[in-house]
Amino acid sequence: MAGFPPPSSATGLDVIIRFSTSNPDLLLPISHPATTSALSLKQLIRSHVPAPAATARLRLIHAGKVVPDTEALRRSLHARITPPPRRGETDEGSEKKKGKRAVRDDGATGEDVERARVYVHCSVGEELSARDTAEEADGAVRADAKLAQDTQAGVGDDGVTMQVVRKAERLVDNESTSTTPAPRGFDRLLTAGFTAAEVATLRSQFLSIQSHTHTPDNMPQGQELLLLEERWLETSNAPAATGGPEAEDVGGLDDLLRGTFTGFFWPMGAMFWLAREDGVWSGRRQACTIAGFAVNVSFGLFRLLS
Repeated sequence: MAGFPPPSSATGLDVIIRFSTSNPDLLLPISHPATTSALSLKQLIRSHVPAPAATARLRLIHAGKVVPDTEALRRSLHARITPPPRRGETDEGSEKKKGKRAVRDDGATGEDVERARVYVHCSVGEELSARDTAEEADGAVRADAKLAQDTQAGVGDDGVTMQVVRKAERLVDNESTSTTPAPRGFDRLLTAGFTAAEVATLRSQFLSIQSHTHTPDNMPQGQELLLLEERWLETSNAPAATGGPEAEDVGGLDDLLRGTFTGFFWPMGAMFWLAREDGVWSGRRQACTIAGFAVNVSFGLFRLLS
């Protein structure tokens, strides 16, 4: 079976940023991925997140590799276009899933334009100085201008040039293959340009998130921790391959059930958890937990007054 075609230069791209900190996932629509660099994506991320992440050093990771700063997102992010819905499913599914599709900033929904979707991990590092931030912004402008110039000149189109690039990449991958055990978990990032200090910072942030769902006695260690890190890195490919909106619906149902039952059967503990551990649960689960708490209070008042 042939795979889905790669996104063309005119195809929009939905980039979902998954942070290493407690920041919620961020959906960023990219209209022209062929002329948008990773530096511009970092600038876009900074405009949508609060401090200290807005002024921190950002490292973008996709498929276990660091996204090059000056390379076009169309090439560095290996996205696949989700297949359009079948003709017989369009009318029936539109009523059932009405209101569940996320509306993008440009006002178009997933049914109006064919778009690819890809997940990118974002590692938040130390705070940058004002000079470093300004240099990054200038570099983003220059990189986008260079990509636009190359696109107009025909460099990078799907022709002889891209075929040569793909052959060179395959040769490099074959030469880098060895019999030594491949690094696992976040240690893979050491071969992708990360320093040991940056990997240690990323691992400490990951462990701080895991501490909210584990006790000190059963915190993951050793091979178990490496397995969790592998899963965290590889989640960038799974949602795009399963079709996007359907996976979001499943996650929404999970948040609805877990949040409502938690708020109903464990009201005081859930409210205390929400007040103390802000950012651990998604906004949808928090709303469902509050709704379950409200239902519990309503039942209590009804029983008290009856």
